Amino acid sequence: MKIVVDTNGSDFGVESVINGAIKAYEKEKYFISFVGEKDKIEKIIDFRLPKYDYEIINSTEIINNNDEPVRAIRKKKNSSMVVAFNTLNLEGYDGLISQGSTGAILACSMFITGRLNGVKRASIVANVPTRERKTIIIDPGANIDTKPEMLMDFARMGSIYCKTVFNVKNPRIGLLNIGIEEHKGNQLARDTFAMLTKSNLNFIGNIEARDILTDKVEVIVTDGFSGNIAIKSIEGTAILLLSEIKKSILSSKISKIGAFLIKDKLKELLSIYNLDKANAAPVLGIKKPVFKCHGSSDSEGFAYAVGNLLDYIKKDVTKKLEGEFE
Repeated sequence: MKIVVDTNGSDFGVESVINGAIKAYEKEKYFISFVGEKDKIEKIIDFRLPKYDYEIINSTEIINNNDEPVRAIRKKKNSSMVVAFNTLNLEGYDGLISQGSTGAILACSMFITGRLNGVKRASIVANVPTRERKTIIIDPGANIDTKPEMLMDFARMGSIYCKTVFNVKNPRIGLLNIGIEEHKGNQLARDTFAMLTKSNLNFIGNIEARDILTDKVEVIVTDGFSGNIAIKSIEGTAILLLSEIKKSILSSKISKIGAFLIKDKLKELLSIYNLDKANAAPVLGIKKPVFKCHGSSDSEGFAYAVGNLLDYIKKDVTKKLEGEFE
């Protein structure tokens, strides 16, 4: 497989992205097309990859999180992200991964890669680290202003994604809301509820934020505004709790002994809610596989995200979505 890697966008710099791509390569061989500053990339690679398994495509500009997405992709034609997406459109390239701006990735996905026929709006999926690891939120922040028809598309795409990637026969769909009753929520929520009820999807009704991590559904449908608040609240809570647990363990000899006695169970629990294993977000509804990786992910997290992208390509999710909407 031939994967395009946008080397910019990581909070840890270009080196972290390249190291992550190489770590993923060591687990599963694939051709890497690095996009960014050629001289810098070559130095970081430092002969760790065989020449026949990678290429470097030079670019001199970067799209930042502060840039307005659509304007940026029009003005910064030589940015690593725009060059990466144009490369993906060429024959023989199978997928793309970037840690750049979510808005810019979505804009490039829609205007450069293009939407699948019948899809009103592409969306990003976020994996939620539940015990079974089979829950997704769609949309976690890509589309702030939405309509009921768009949320219906999200539900359909989310259902196909879970069937294909998680092997769930009939994914349960839940609509994120402020209560489980049918009449709860704003007009968008009520209208979407009515549409989902009439659909042939396995819609079980509204789901509250407190139930996101409880495995009640496989697909949580929401607009990007509410979804982004939900997913970031979960991430912030997880980071805080892990920090406080670590402080408590190190606070005394007794707590250290106690932690040693339950270390296996503790390790098992922490592995379930490992944020690195929920950091890969595919863009659904476009013509080629594109993954958004969190900017805060280190090289290990990026390597894990590349592995998810390779799996996504093997399972041919894009073709299955295309068949659903045609």
